[in-house]
Amino acid sequence: MLPKIETDYAVRLLAQGYICLPLRAGGKHLDLEAMGYDPLHLQTRRKDLKELAFCSIAFQLSQKPPTGGDIERWFRDFAGNVGILGGFSNLLILDFDNAAAYRGWFGIHGEIAKHTPVARSPNGFHVYLRTREPTVSSSLHFGMRRVGHAKALGGYVVGSPSVLKDGSSYSWLENQSPFDVKPQLVENLASLSLRPVSLLKHYYDRVRNRGFFERQ
Repeated sequence: MLPKIETDYAVRLLAQGYICLPLRAGGKHLDLEAMGYDPLHLQTRRKDLKELAFCSIAFQLSQKPPTGGDIERWFRDFAGNVGILGGFSNLLILDFDNAAAYRGWFGIHGEIAKHTPVARSPNGFHVYLRTREPTVSSSLHFGMRRVGHAKALGGYVVGSPSVLKDGSSYSWLENQSPFDVKPQLVENLASLSLRPVSLLKHYYDRVRNRGFFERQ
C-alpha cells in the first residue's frame, strides 16, 4: 500500500506543474474508480473502451486540470501506483523503451537530458520536457528505429515511485526529479531528432500530402 506521504507527494507535484493520476495496484492502467469514473472496460473486457476512456480522460484533464482537493481525494488511502499526465502545460514525456535507445539519443542531446527531469523505468527512461506548442501522444522514432512513445496530449506514463507486479520499479535519477530541476523548453520532437513516425513514412506522407496542412 502506498504510504500516506504519497498524497502529499502528488499535491507537491501539482504545485510544480505535474498532474498525478491513480493507477491500479501493480500495474499501468488508470484506476478509474478512484477518480470517480465508471470503469466500463472492466465490465465488458473490451480494449477499445479502455483506450477510449484512458485517452479521453487524459485529454480532458490536460485541458481542465484537477484541483489540489481532487488530487487529495484520489490518493487518500490509495493502494495503487502513480501516473503522470502528459500534455498539461505542454508537458512532453519521452518514453524510451530501453536503455540502448535512450543512450543513442543521449549521445546527441545529452545537454538537454542532463538538465531536465529524468526517471528510470524498468527497461528504459522517461525524459520530461515542455514544448512551445501542444503536442499529441504518438510513437517515438529515432532515425529509422522505433524507440518508444511520446506521451503528451491524451497520454500518461507510470511515475516514480510506482512498483509493478514483477517487482520492477520507477525512480527519478539523482538530482533530476521535478523538485530538483524544471523541464527544459524545446520546440518540438523534430528539434530533438525524433519523429512520431518512421523517416520513410514521414517522407511518404509529405509526398502524398497526408497529415500536413498550412498554418493559418
